[in-house]
Amino acid sequence: MVIIEISIIASGSNGNSFLVESKHASILIDAGKSGKEIQSRMNKLNKNPEDIDAILVSHEHSDHTRGVGILSRRFNIPVYITKSTYDQCAFNLGKLNEKKLFNKQNRFSIKDIDITPVKTMHDASDSTGFVLKSKNKSFGILTDTGIATPEIKDAIKKLDAVAIESNYDVDMLIKGPYPYHLKNRILSQYGHLSNIECAQLIKENRTDNLKEVVLSHLSGNNNTPKQAELTFKKILASKKFNLTVASRDDVTGSFRI
Repeated sequence: MVIIEISIIASGSNGNSFLVESKHASILIDAGKSGKEIQSRMNKLNKNPEDIDAILVSHEHSDHTRGVGILSRRFNIPVYITKSTYDQCAFNLGKLNEKKLFNKQNRFSIKDIDITPVKTMHDASDSTGFVLKSKNKSFGILTDTGIATPEIKDAIKKLDAVAIESNYDVDMLIKGPYPYHLKNRILSQYGHLSNIECAQLIKENRTDNLKEVVLSHLSGNNNTPKQAELTFKKILASKKFNLTVASRDDVTGSFRI
């Protein structure tokens, strides 16, 4: 019995957006492409922006917020955001249809989906991951973090599906063209998770309930889908779940749990 459908609209350092649908709710997590591009990609997946009940914002960086304001205004969608994050990007968001503040200490619900904010570590004011649960099925989106926080580890142990950050290959980053300060930023506890760190995180914390893993937020300069997948499969040689590498260039598709 299908409880939740997850659609990967955009994923990568060039823009991020996921759609999570239950029987009664439709929730967009981030909108890091233009409003026009998000609409176009949703149409490819036969999804209607007019059905969206809420937009959740993980943090203020533009690859997560670029289309939030226009979608909120165009389709009368409330935006759920922390006060600190809103303060950092209010000018770029513009007027919102409705602003709903949340904090990471409290769970909240949108129709039949219960949402638990998850602490992440990133160079943003109040970066947040999310676990969305409907009935007995749960999906987590855990990206933009330089370390695996205790909250992330605990969340993975309870998930049926997860979109997890696999941002860079260490060798590609170190040997690549980025300036020293940017390499240090990515490698720091406030940067991103590497392919190896991502795979180790899943290996050490997954349970048999975890059936879908989406490698997400890949770098265009310091990673490739093939490298991310090879690293993951090497560390989790006896995987018992479906593995998807999210596309940086187009919709990846939808899956159900």
